[in-house]
Formats: sequence, structure tokens, C-alpha cells
Amino acid sequence: MLLGFRRIVPINVRKYQRYLHSSTVTFRPIKDQLDNTAKGKPSSDYFVNLFDRGPNVGIEVITKHGFVLSNNVQIEHPLILVNGSPFLWKVPLDCMRTSTWDMASLSIFDLVSPKPELIVFGTGSEFSPLPADVRKHFYQMGVQVDIMSTKHAAATYNVLAEEGRRVAAALLPNSDHP
Repeated sequence: MLLGFRRIVPINVRKYQRYLHSSTVTFRPIKDQLDNTAKGKPSSDYFVNLFDRGPNVGIEVITKHGFVLSNNVQIEHPLILVNGSPFLWKVPLDCMRTSTWDMASLSIFDLVSPKPELIVFGTGSEFSPLPADVRKHFYQMGVQVDIMSTKHAAATYNVLAEEGRRVAAALLPNSDHP
């Protein structure tokens, strides 16, 4: 029963029509002549969300020479995950073990929108510290950085991405030789 609302917005949800106004929700069954399931086709077959990119891609398995992503793609190269999308990262496999980093190799983080809250760097099987100039660059952008082994970085990325946080990961494979 609807009580004196000025405007009611109908939205089809499965076999019910949902009327919304402010915080009030009322469910009513859709009549069979309006329900497309009676004709053998569910109502959802008529509509496609143009903005649905699908689920965010995460790391399922870390192999010795690379990664297996949640969409079952196997990658044997360094990898960047940002805004739920994977990118091949063309850097030398020992790039994180040197004291100077090529900032151009990290320019994707300057270009993406929205900016991640946190970038997790995975340095392979061994920990390597983050150079001060790289940390300062991301601090000036308003982005936090954390550096750890690739195994822990991938797990951290997966958990934070699942929580809906704006997180990115830059990951090196565990082995230097693909």
C-alpha cells in the first residue's frame, strides 16, 4: 500500500516491481502479461549494463616466473594492477634492487583517474627498500606507498581491492629469469 507520495520510481527486480521513494520500499508482483519469463525469456535478457566492466582482476596464483590472474590469464612478466585492470610492466626484473628507479616506468600512476589511495610494490622473493625520491614523488601526489615481497603484496592488493579500496600494485615475479 502506497501512502501519498508525490513521485514513485518503478524498478524491475526479478519477478517483483519495486517502488521507491525516499526511504520507503514496497514490493508488488508483476502481472504475467508484463513478465517476459512467461514468454520463455527472463526480463534481464533485454538489458545490458554498458558501464559494467566485470569484476576487478586480482592475483589468483603466484608462480615462480609470473602470475595467474583471477580471469585465468597467465603472465610471466612484471605486472601493474590499477583500478581493477592489469597492465604489463616493461621494466628490468632487477629494477627494484637498484638505488635509482626510472620514474617514467611509474608514469601510469600519474595518468590514471581516480588516483589510488595506496600503491603496493612487490619486489620479488626478496625485500628491497623504496628509494626516497620515489616515496617523495608519491607523497606529493597524495598516494601512500608500501613495499614488500611479491607474495605479500599480491595478498594485500587482493584484500584491499575486495574491500572496495582504491589500491594499485606493481609486482615483480619471484624469479629473475622467466
